[in-house]
Amino acid sequence: MVINIFLMLIIVFAILSIQSNSLRRAVIYLGILSLVSSFCYLLYGSPDVAIAQAVIGSTLSTILYLVALKKYKLFTIYYVLQNTDTEELDSDNTERKVIDIIESFCFERELEPDVVHTSENLENIEAHYQYDVIVLQKERGICLYGNKENYLLDSLQKHLVKKLGNKLNVSYVQNTV
Repeated sequence: MVINIFLMLIIVFAILSIQSNSLRRAVIYLGILSLVSSFCYLLYGSPDVAIAQAVIGSTLSTILYLVALKKYKLFTIYYVLQNTDTEELDSDNTERKVIDIIESFCFERELEPDVVHTSENLENIEAHYQYDVIVLQKERGICLYGNKENYLLDSLQKHLVKKLGNKLNVSYVQNTV
């Protein structure tokens, strides 16, 4: 009877780890799954396998995964071209310069930049996608949109102004969402 409960727990934690929206939570569910499976090995009469599973599977691998996830920080940037027919912006390759500056900003802070080029409208991106910053290219400059929880937006704006100088007007809009 007890073994059936543990086997059901393995199935539950496997499903939870697959269905989890958070990677950290999924790793924790996998660690719990591994710990429950070590109890199953113990109940089946294999204490040596149970100890190895508990030490390696549930403890060591969970800690390694969590440390790796902590080091991997993704910075998602949606780059929206509002007016694609402006010759002034295309002539000096402003889009490439801005992306290079944002990527250098990310690399300085050990972030992995994920630049998504899109022509979707701003409201749709804010409502349906996870993002750190939205860069909206306009005729006379660039506007940064971001959540109030993101502490990097102020330093990103300063970095852009510092690198671009007076070549381009950079403004910042902080969303309340």
